[in-house]
Amino acid sequence: MPNSAPVNAPTRNGGLERDLEIVEAVASASPVPQRNNEIAAKTGRDKSQTSRAVSRLIDTGMLLRQGAGVIVGPRLYAMARYTFEAQLVSASRGEMHGLVHALGETVHLTVLQGLNVVTIHSESPAHGFRALSWMGVTAPSYMTSSGRVLLSGLADDQIERLYPPTQNIKGAPALCLTKTGAELLKMLQKIRKDGYATVIEEYEPGLVGTSVPIYDFAGSIVAALNVAAPKARFEKQLMSAAQEMRSAADRITQSLTEY
Repeated sequence: MPNSAPVNAPTRNGGLERDLEIVEAVASASPVPQRNNEIAAKTGRDKSQTSRAVSRLIDTGMLLRQGAGVIVGPRLYAMARYTFEAQLVSASRGEMHGLVHALGETVHLTVLQGLNVVTIHSESPAHGFRALSWMGVTAPSYMTSSGRVLLSGLADDQIERLYPPTQNIKGAPALCLTKTGAELLKMLQKIRKDGYATVIEEYEPGLVGTSVPIYDFAGSIVAALNVAAPKARFEKQLMSAAQEMRSAADRITQSLTEY
């Protein structure tokens, strides 16, 4: 029977594959929200079909509506984090222990989620009163040192779409140095050159912090190491801490490329 399929041929689920193409198109542009027409163009699908599929994926939590577009949803993020974040934490834990010993402060591992930065792991000194509880906490990326480091991995045109240069950033606190899209872009360009970011009371009065990037095998920023502490005891250590953290981040990056 020449037209018969091989006995062990895999069964292909066309609907599932098409939905995965949509999810991949959205994920590849993260954290920039994608409109239905952009997704349709990337996947070569009809706009009406794309709209129905996107709505279904939003209902299942695989995508999340953000403004006029969609980003990766909480369900997909939860699934992915069990693999990527487990690998990331595993590669970072030893270096974070070393930084805690060297700096005497809590060290955080953060990633970008939409327009926010979220802490996925922390290592603290034995004297717990110095620990700041940030596990699972999200914060606006534009005004935190770790968020800015993560945003610096995006291209300028992506930043301008997220934060239009001529517009004020809604909710920016009084001490924030990036109140407009233009100010933020200038700050990110400096961070790319310096290789680290610092903030002094921009996110919270009395709090200072510094962050450095961690890269994947392709050279993309995938995470940031961060330390934040009261200004009175840590402001003078910010620059030396940044240098210490950069060395640790380089070793983590090297470890990730070996997986």
